[in-house]
Amino acid sequence: LKHPFAALDSITTGHVVSCRMHPDSDHLHCCQVDVGAEALLDIVCGAPNVAEGQKVAVATVGSRLPDGTVIKKSKLRGQPSHGMICSERELGLSDDHAGIMVLPEATAVGQRLVDVLDLDCEVLDLSITPNRADCLSVLGLARETAMAFHLPLTIPELPLDFSEDSPALPIAIENPELCWLYAGRVISDVKVAPSPAKIRYRLMACGVRAISNLVD
Repeated sequence: LKHPFAALDSITTGHVVSCRMHPDSDHLHCCQVDVGAEALLDIVCGAPNVAEGQKVAVATVGSRLPDGTVIKKSKLRGQPSHGMICSERELGLSDDHAGIMVLPEATAVGQRLVDVLDLDCEVLDLSITPNRADCLSVLGLARETAMAFHLPLTIPELPLDFSEDSPALPIAIENPELCWLYAGRVISDVKVAPSPAKIRYRLMACGVRAISNLVD
Protein backbone atom coordinates (compact mmCIF):
# COMPACT_ATOMS: atom_id res chain seq x y z
CA LEU A 1 0.00 0.00 0.00
CA LYS A 2 1.53 3.32 -1.02
CA HIS A 3 0.56 6.99 -1.29
CA PRO A 4 1.90 8.11 -4.69
CA PHE A 5 1.07 11.79 -4.16
CA ALA A 6 2.24 12.14 -0.55
CA ALA A 7 4.59 14.95 -1.63
CA LEU A 8 1.53 17.08 -2.44
CA ASP A 9 -0.18 16.74 0.95
CA SER A 10 0.90 20.24 1.99
CA ILE A 11 -0.16 21.93 -1.27
CA THR A 12 -3.35 23.93 -0.92
CA THR A 13 -5.76 25.75 -3.20
CA GLY A 14 -5.81 29.53 -3.41
CA HIS A 15 -7.59 32.44 -5.05
CA VAL A 16 -5.56 35.22 -6.69
CA VAL A 17 -7.30 38.26 -5.22
CA SER A 18 -5.03 40.80 -6.92
CA CYS A 19 -2.23 40.68 -9.46
CA ARG A 20 -0.03 43.58 -10.55
CA MET A 21 3.26 43.92 -12.33
CA HIS A 22 6.38 44.02 -10.17
CA PRO A 23 7.61 47.65 -9.98
CA ASP A 24 11.20 46.58 -10.75
CA SER A 25 10.63 43.77 -13.24
CA ASP A 26 9.04 43.37 -16.65
CA HIS A 27 8.06 39.71 -16.11
CA LEU A 28 7.38 39.24 -12.38
CA HIS A 29 3.94 39.76 -10.83
CA CYS A 30 3.08 40.72 -7.26
CA CYS A 31 0.03 38.76 -6.19
CA GLN A 32 -2.15 38.61 -3.12
CA VAL A 33 -3.53 35.13 -2.66
CA ASP A 34 -6.32 33.88 -0.39
CA VAL A 35 -5.59 30.36 0.89
CA GLY A 36 -8.27 30.37 3.58
CA ALA A 37 -5.99 31.87 6.24
CA GLU A 38 -6.64 34.99 8.32
CA ALA A 39 -4.53 37.16 6.01
CA LEU A 40 -3.80 37.20 2.30
CA LEU A 41 -0.40 35.93 1.21
CA ASP A 42 1.97 38.15 -0.75
CA ILE A 43 3.47 35.96 -3.49
CA VAL A 44 5.75 37.03 -6.32
CA CYS A 45 5.09 34.93 -9.42
CA GLY A 46 7.00 34.85 -12.70
CA ALA A 47 4.50 32.82 -14.72
CA PRO A 48 3.18 34.63 -17.80
CA ASN A 49 -0.37 33.31 -17.37
CA VAL A 50 -0.99 34.35 -13.76
CA ALA A 51 -3.99 36.66 -13.44
CA GLU A 52 -6.42 38.09 -10.94
CA GLY A 53 -9.40 35.87 -10.16
CA GLN A 54 -7.70 32.54 -10.82
CA LYS A 55 -7.93 29.50 -8.58
CA VAL A 56 -4.43 28.09 -8.22
CA ALA A 57 -2.26 25.54 -6.42
CA VAL A 58 -0.19 27.16 -3.67
CA ALA A 59 2.81 25.92 -1.73
CA THR A 60 2.80 27.90 1.51
CA VAL A 61 5.84 28.66 3.66
CA GLY A 62 7.21 25.42 5.09
CA SER A 63 5.84 23.24 2.30
CA ARG A 64 8.17 20.83 0.54
CA LEU A 65 7.78 20.33 -3.20
CA PRO A 66 8.20 16.89 -4.82
CA ASP A 67 11.77 17.80 -5.89
CA GLY A 68 12.71 18.49 -2.26
CA THR A 69 12.54 22.30 -2.42
CA VAL A 70 11.31 23.83 0.84
CA ILE A 71 9.31 27.05 0.49
CA LYS A 72 10.63 29.89 2.63
CA LYS A 73 9.83 33.55 3.15
CA SER A 74 11.84 35.64 0.74
CA LYS A 75 12.08 38.91 -1.13
CA LEU A 76 12.25 39.05 -4.91
CA ARG A 77 13.68 42.35 -6.10
CA GLY A 78 12.52 43.99 -2.91
CA GLN A 79 8.99 42.58 -2.84
CA PRO A 80 7.94 40.02 -0.17
CA SER A 81 7.01 36.54 -1.29
CA HIS A 82 5.47 34.14 1.24
CA GLY A 83 4.74 31.09 -0.88
CA MET A 84 4.71 29.81 -4.44
CA ILE A 85 1.97 29.55 -7.05
CA CYS A 86 2.86 26.26 -8.70
CA SER A 87 3.01 24.85 -12.20
CA GLU A 88 2.20 21.24 -13.01
CA ARG A 89 5.88 20.43 -13.40
CA GLU A 90 6.73 21.91 -10.00
CA LEU A 91 4.01 19.67 -8.56
CA GLY A 92 5.34 16.63 -10.40
CA LEU A 93 2.05 16.21 -12.28
CA SER A 94 3.41 16.74 -15.81
CA ASP A 95 6.29 18.30 -17.73
CA ASP A 96 4.25 21.44 -18.44
CA HIS A 97 6.14 24.49 -17.21
CA ALA A 98 4.70 27.07 -19.61
CA GLY A 99 2.72 28.62 -16.78
CA ILE A 100 1.04 28.01 -13.46
CA MET A 101 -1.61 25.35 -13.00
CA VAL A 102 -5.03 27.03 -13.19
CA LEU A 103 -7.80 25.17 -11.37
CA PRO A 104 -11.53 25.24 -12.21
CA GLU A 105 -13.33 28.44 -11.22
CA ALA A 106 -15.59 26.57 -8.77
CA THR A 107 -12.63 25.22 -6.77
CA ALA A 108 -12.99 25.88 -3.03
CA VAL A 109 -10.22 27.89 -1.35
CA GLY A 110 -8.02 26.40 1.35
CA GLN A 111 -8.52 22.76 0.36
CA ARG A 112 -5.81 20.15 -0.06
CA LEU A 113 -4.89 19.85 -3.72
CA VAL A 114 -4.91 16.04 -3.50
CA ASP A 115 -8.57 16.21 -2.45
CA VAL A 116 -9.58 18.78 -5.07
CA LEU A 117 -7.97 16.77 -7.89
CA ASP A 118 -9.25 13.51 -6.39
CA LEU A 119 -5.76 12.03 -6.54
CA ASP A 120 -5.29 8.44 -5.44
CA CYS A 121 -3.95 8.46 -1.89
CA GLU A 122 -3.77 4.66 -1.59
CA VAL A 123 -2.47 2.33 -4.28
CA LEU A 124 -2.19 -1.42 -3.84
CA ASP A 125 1.01 -2.95 -5.23
CA LEU A 126 0.10 -6.52 -6.13
CA SER A 127 2.19 -9.40 -7.49
CA ILE A 128 0.23 -11.92 -9.55
CA THR A 129 1.46 -15.51 -9.82
CA PRO A 130 1.67 -17.05 -13.33
CA ASN A 131 -1.35 -19.30 -12.77
CA ARG A 132 -3.70 -16.35 -12.15
CA ALA A 133 -3.98 -14.74 -15.56
CA ASP A 134 -7.60 -13.94 -14.68
CA CYS A 135 -6.27 -11.32 -12.23
CA LEU A 136 -4.19 -9.43 -14.79
CA SER A 137 -6.91 -6.81 -15.16
CA VAL A 138 -8.72 -4.40 -12.87
CA LEU A 139 -11.99 -6.26 -13.43
CA GLY A 140 -10.31 -9.57 -12.67
CA LEU A 141 -8.96 -8.25 -9.37
CA ALA A 142 -12.33 -6.73 -8.53
CA ARG A 143 -14.02 -10.08 -9.18
CA GLU A 144 -11.53 -11.91 -6.98
CA THR A 145 -11.89 -9.35 -4.17
CA ALA A 146 -15.68 -9.52 -4.33
CA MET A 147 -15.59 -13.30 -4.03
CA ALA A 148 -13.06 -13.28 -1.17
CA PHE A 149 -14.95 -10.74 0.94
CA HIS A 150 -18.51 -11.59 -0.17
CA LEU A 151 -19.02 -8.20 -1.77
CA PRO A 152 -21.19 -7.27 -4.76
CA LEU A 153 -19.36 -6.89 -8.06
CA THR A 154 -20.23 -3.86 -10.18
CA ILE A 155 -19.33 -4.18 -13.84
CA PRO A 156 -19.22 -0.75 -15.52
CA GLU A 157 -21.38 -0.22 -18.57
CA LEU A 158 -19.43 0.58 -21.71
CA PRO A 159 -22.03 1.53 -24.34
CA LEU A 160 -20.86 1.28 -27.93
CA ASP A 161 -22.37 3.34 -30.69
CA PHE A 162 -22.60 1.05 -33.71
CA SER A 163 -23.03 2.71 -37.07
CA GLU A 164 -24.27 0.86 -40.12
CA ASP A 165 -22.17 3.18 -42.25
CA SER A 166 -18.89 2.09 -40.67
CA PRO A 167 -16.39 1.00 -43.32
CA ALA A 168 -15.77 -2.73 -43.58
CA LEU A 169 -12.16 -3.79 -43.99
CA PRO A 170 -11.38 -7.08 -45.73
CA ILE A 171 -9.77 -9.66 -43.46
CA ALA A 172 -7.78 -12.56 -44.96
CA ILE A 173 -6.70 -15.39 -42.64
CA GLU A 174 -3.99 -17.24 -44.54
CA ASN A 175 -3.72 -20.13 -42.07
CA PRO A 176 -7.21 -20.76 -40.66
CA GLU A 177 -6.01 -23.92 -38.92
CA LEU A 178 -3.70 -21.74 -36.81
CA CYS A 179 -6.01 -18.71 -36.45
CA TRP A 180 -9.68 -19.63 -36.18
CA LEU A 181 -10.95 -16.10 -35.67
CA TYR A 182 -9.80 -12.51 -36.09
CA ALA A 183 -12.00 -9.74 -34.72
CA GLY A 184 -11.49 -6.01 -35.02
CA ARG A 185 -13.26 -2.69 -34.97
CA VAL A 186 -12.87 0.45 -37.05
CA ILE A 187 -12.67 3.66 -35.02
CA SER A 188 -12.86 6.85 -37.05
CA ASP A 189 -12.81 10.61 -36.48
CA VAL A 190 -10.31 10.28 -33.63
CA LYS A 191 -8.19 13.28 -32.67
CA VAL A 192 -4.91 12.61 -30.91
CA ALA A 193 -4.62 14.84 -27.83
CA PRO A 194 -3.50 14.71 -24.20
CA SER A 195 -5.64 12.50 -22.01
CA PRO A 196 -7.98 14.08 -19.45
CA ALA A 197 -6.22 14.94 -16.20
CA LYS A 198 -8.00 12.18 -14.26
CA ILE A 199 -6.65 9.48 -16.58
CA ARG A 200 -3.13 10.96 -16.51
CA TYR A 201 -3.08 11.12 -12.71
CA ARG A 202 -4.36 7.54 -12.36
CA LEU A 203 -1.56 6.33 -14.63
CA MET A 204 1.00 8.34 -12.65
CA ALA A 205 -0.22 6.75 -9.44
CA CYS A 206 0.59 3.36 -10.98
CA GLY A 207 4.03 4.50 -12.15
CA VAL A 208 3.05 4.71 -15.82
CA ARG A 209 3.86 7.74 -17.99
CA ALA A 210 0.92 9.22 -19.86
CA ILE A 211 1.42 9.48 -23.64
CA SER A 212 -1.84 10.49 -25.37
CA ASN A 213 -5.55 9.76 -25.31
CA LEU A 214 -5.12 6.84 -27.73
CA VAL A 215 -2.17 5.22 -25.97
CA ASP A 216 -3.43 5.85 -22.45
